[in-house]
Amino acid sequence: MLRPEHTSQPSTADAARRAAELKRQNDWKALARLAAELPADWDREWLPVADAVAFALGQLGEFVAARAILLRAYEIEADHGRASALAYLHYDALLRHKNRRPRLPDPESYRKGFERWITEALRHRPDSVVDRYRLGVYLSSIQTRKDVPALAAFRDAIRLFERLPAEQRRSHRHWKTYIRALYAAARSAYRLGRFVEARRYVFRCIRLDRERHHQKPVFKLFLAAKVLVAEGRLDDAKRALRLAVDAPHDGARDFVYALLAEVALAQGRLDDAAGWIELNVPAHLRKSYVWRLLGDIEARRGRPDRALKLYKSSLLKDHCGRHKTLLRIGKLHHDAGRLADARRAYEQAADFRRRRYLSEDAEALQALATVCEAQNDLDGARRAYGRMARLPNLAERAERELARLAG
Repeated sequence: MLRPEHTSQPSTADAARRAAELKRQNDWKALARLAAELPADWDREWLPVADAVAFALGQLGEFVAARAILLRAYEIEADHGRASALAYLHYDALLRHKNRRPRLPDPESYRKGFERWITEALRHRPDSVVDRYRLGVYLSSIQTRKDVPALAAFRDAIRLFERLPAEQRRSHRHWKTYIRALYAAARSAYRLGRFVEARRYVFRCIRLDRERHHQKPVFKLFLAAKVLVAEGRLDDAKRALRLAVDAPHDGARDFVYALLAEVALAQGRLDDAAGWIELNVPAHLRKSYVWRLLGDIEARRGRPDRALKLYKSSLLKDHCGRHKTLLRIGKLHHDAGRLADARRAYEQAADFRRRRYLSEDAEALQALATVCEAQNDLDGARRAYGRMARLPNLAERAERELARLAG
């Protein structure tokens, strides 16, 4: 007969078996409860249970508890899997933080944690497709659009996947990561103005992901359309957007209709441009950039008063693109000869851009300087050109204008 102390605690093997079964069932709450069965001074024997429990806690957003277990596991046995798991834990927490569920009290510590552990994971396995992809997402989406190094990471992930043996390339995990890396590489290349490369990646993504849809069709088609618009291929872009309208998608499609309106506006089809928005995006759901686009359409129609009202509607909701809207408002006032109103809008546009993005708005500053000169305020014009002179690509031009005003 077994002695009582042998029956008071489950065996390590039994706990590992239950942990594996619960993980197969995706029963994260039950798996997380197994944390209570880890001894206070658990050792190597308990690593399979600890790894599974940490994963479940991460899935439930219990990042502090998950990190503590993984750190202990890594101290016991340092390997790529645990370093990668620690990197993923920080990565997942940051992605949830970005989407406000839940908010992290100290996101900077998680950024540093991810950077530490992704470096460690890649030290163990430099050819990890998944780790290279996550590094790219961190740089392009969690950080402030560091698309140059992000694109390099996505290229590495794509290259490493394509070097894998055929059997590994067919695995669900690797194939899904590859498709998403193609999409993310296209997005970063687009942001960097590398449109040929962006088009190559996004069209490969669309072609290879026709059946599994690891990347949602509406987003693939929309990105392809954005690239085509940037290349001036408006008819091709319109065809891609019409496919995006019909693609399966649970969320709103306002961004698709807005780009269809932009294409129609660029082609001079003003009624079609307005119709795409007015018929498909209810007023209470229109984001600030959609109101701004409607203002652009009305301005092209020669209805400045209507355009001004729409731009003001855009400002009510706008927290990121106010400088774009204020610049348009300034131009409407400027064209109407309302110089004081134009100057105020240009000043607000330039100041918002500098405050929000820590950079100067060359177009707003040029317009501001022009209005100042028209008002015979040469000091104001000099100040505007002085700010323009800080922009490397406009410094020479700004210095010429300053010399002109001095003469």
